[in-house]
This record gives sequence, structure tokens and C-alpha cells, in this order.
Amino acid sequence: MTTRNELGTLEASGLVQVAALEPELEYLFRHALVQDAAYSSLLKQDRRLLHRLAADTLLSLYPERRRELAGVIALHLERAGDTAGAAEHLVVAGEHALERFANREALAFFDRARTGLGADDPRIDLRLRAALGTAKVSWTYGSIEPAIKELEQALAFGEERADQKLVGGAYFWIAFLRRIRGERPDSSPDLKHAAERAAEIGRARGDPLADAIPNAFAGVGMMMTGQLRGGASLLSEALPTILEHGDPLSAAILSGLLSTTYARLGDFAAAERAVTHAEQLAEKGDPIAALDAQIARSTLLIERGDIAAGEALASTCAARSEELGATSCGVAANVTSGIAHLARDDALGAKVPLERGDELAQVSNMEPFRTLAQGMLGWVRTRLGDVPGGIAAWTLALERASAMHDRSGEAMTLWQRARATAAGDPPDLAAALVDIDVAVALIEAMEARPELARALRDRAKILRALDRDADAAESDARSRAIGTELGLKDFASQ
Repeated sequence: MTTRNELGTLEASGLVQVAALEPELEYLFRHALVQDAAYSSLLKQDRRLLHRLAADTLLSLYPERRRELAGVIALHLERAGDTAGAAEHLVVAGEHALERFANREALAFFDRARTGLGADDPRIDLRLRAALGTAKVSWTYGSIEPAIKELEQALAFGEERADQKLVGGAYFWIAFLRRIRGERPDSSPDLKHAAERAAEIGRARGDPLADAIPNAFAGVGMMMTGQLRGGASLLSEALPTILEHGDPLSAAILSGLLSTTYARLGDFAAAERAVTHAEQLAEKGDPIAALDAQIARSTLLIERGDIAAGEALASTCAARSEELGATSCGVAANVTSGIAHLARDDALGAKVPLERGDELAQVSNMEPFRTLAQGMLGWVRTRLGDVPGGIAAWTLALERASAMHDRSGEAMTLWQRARATAAGDPPDLAAALVDIDVAVALIEAMEARPELARALRDRAKILRALDRDADAAESDARSRAIGTELGLKDFASQ
């Protein structure tokens, strides 16, 4: 009796059913309980033997589909008791899942591969591939800290024996994730070492990205801490090389960051070009890149003064981030939504996105965003009657900004504290003026002109409340001049 006849008998009895005819004939048990009963009736030794046979059969019959079937092959090897043999297929399955943007699935495969490798497995390249896969997932989904630790442990296991392309990639991701976490090369030896090693290995390999990627990475770090023009310059110079020799995902995300920086500088034409470029790159099919480009566009809308449209888009991006499990995008989208609500003096509306942004930033170790979120939450809590909570948020934000030399976070915090203090009951206008003056100086040094126009407008209100009408008029005139020059929509009716 042939296998096909036996399957036909089982199908006729109602135990199995045809699942697919193409590309191969496939059957499934009609009910999970039937499958469990059949599986449990096998001796453990027989189960292992059959799983091994299934894995070997898939490898021999479908060599061209090895990548596609890697997860199934790995499962059979694991159940055959060969976890070490499964590790290679689990890494391949994880990389295949990443290509399909299945982040949770990819992370599970890499975790199982790491378990299968154990502490003594000598396959350093496989260990590095699993660690790199985890790092790439953690950038958008999960926590940064474990990913950094895994990369560093993999390198310590024996980088001298590893493929240098993998080693260079590992050092780049260590540097990148540490920078996103808020570390700086001048105060973090680990970050500095990782960035230098990534560049050194790239040059030795003749990689055209050897200088472009570290420069882009440095530019991102500068932008995140308030050195907007210098950061934009470095990143814009590096982007063409990354686009030509790197991957579309990196180029799309970096283009989005560049757009955000140009928007903060008030160069809206350059910001529009950069975000359009990010959107075009994202059309290649990566949902994370597409989401990141939309977040950048929401920032551009808000900086231009189209607050309602920017807030609506940021809120949509925040919801989409939750659907995708894209933690880093969720941080940026929620904080951006909070900024829009603050621009409309909507404390209640800002509360939920800022608290969610802060929560996600804490989980993912994105410290610069925590500083921004806490600085704004201080205003929200104070306006909603929780003055001690507001003071605690401002204190935390200023401590973080000082530790990271984050001028942008410091300026935002002082600006919002000034607004809240001036509107207090009773108002402390003298303290508010001190805060707003420092914030204006920081914003002016960053050349963040749309923010400067709005901060000067708030400064004029405080001066007017202090009966310093001449100073208020001067501040108001500067604010209006910048707003008119940049075409800020929230100044059009004033």
C-alpha cells in the first residue's frame, strides 16, 4: 500500500484533510486533539528518530527552499534532541523573518539559536549573526540593553576568529545603540571604542561605508543633543554613500532624521526633500521605514505650524507602532503627539501620549526622548493640579539633560517650566523669566528657529505680565519677524 493510498484512507476516515495542493501536496490533522493523541502514542525514541528523518528529508528534497523552511527544519532538529544542529537553521530563520519584517518571530528564532549554541559552541560567526539579528530587531522592537550585552559577549567569545564583516557590523550596532541610549563618545569609552573599531575594520576591508556610517552616526548623535546644523551637515554628506552602498532601510530612516533636523532649523524646503526621499525609499516595502517617514512628516507639519494635522498624523503613527511592535517608532510618535498637544495648551490631551512615550523610552533605553517627555510632563502635571509631580518630572529631565549634555532636552524643560510657573496660582513671574531666558539662549544657540519664534512669543507674555512693556514688544517683534520669514502657520492670524 502506497503512502498516497494510506493518506487517502486517513482522509476518508476524517482524521486528516488536504491543506494545499501546490507547490506540494500537504495534509493537516482535522483536530489538534487527534494530532496530540497520535504524537503521544509514539515512543520518545521513535519521535526523535522521525523528527531527524523529517529534517533530513526537507534538506535533501528542497535545497532551494532551505531558507524558507529553516524554521520548520530547526523545529524538527530541536525535537530530535539536536539543539546545536538546530542553531544554524534558527539563525537563518531569524534572518528570513527580518527580511519579511516579522520582528517578534525573528526575535524568538534568535533567542532559540542562542540557547542552542550554549556557552561553549565554537561557531563564533553563528553567534555573531544571532546577536546582530537581535540588535536589528531591538532598534525598533524590544530593549536596547540586552542587545548591546549580547553583541559584546559574542565579540568577547573570539572576534579574532570571526568573519571581519560580522565583527565590523557588531561594533557598529554597539556604537549605534549606545548613542541612541544617550551615551556620548567623549564620556563613554565603550561607545568610542566601538565606533573606532567599526571604522577601522571597514577601512581595512575597503568598505566605502567605513567613513560614511560613523559620520552619519556622529551626525545623529549631534542632532539628538541639540547640535542641529553640525549634525545635519555630517549626515547629509554621508547619506549619498549609504544610499549607494548600504541598505534602503538605513537610508530611509536616516533621511527621516535629517528631515526632522532641517524642520527644526526652519529649512522647510530641505526638510520636505529629505522626507519625500525617505517616503520613496520606504515604498520598497519596509513598514518600519514607512512608519518612520510618516513620523518625520508629522514633525515637519508641527514645526511649520500645522499643529492639528501634525498631531493627527503623529497619533496615527503611535497606534501603528503598537500594531507593529515598533518600540522606537512608538517613542518618537507619542512624544511628537505630546509636543503638538502642548502647542495648543492641551494638557489633558498631552498626558496619555507623553506618558506612553516616556514608558516606551524607559523600556527601550532611549534616554534623550525620556528627557523630552519628562520635561513636557512637568508642564502637563502642573497644569492638571499635580505640582509635586510636575516638579519631580522637571528635576529628572534636567538631571538627564545635564548628564548627557543635551541642550535640546534642557531647553524644552526650562521652556515648559517657565510656561507653567507663569500660569501658576499664584504665578512666579520672576522665576519664569529666568527659565525662559535660559531656554531662549539655548534654542538660539541650536538655531532652532521655529522653536525660537514660539519661545520668544511666550517670553513676551511673561514680560508683559511683569509690566515690562517695552521689553515685551521687542521680544514679540522678534518672534513675529521669525514667524513671518519662515511662514509659520500658527503666526498667520496674529
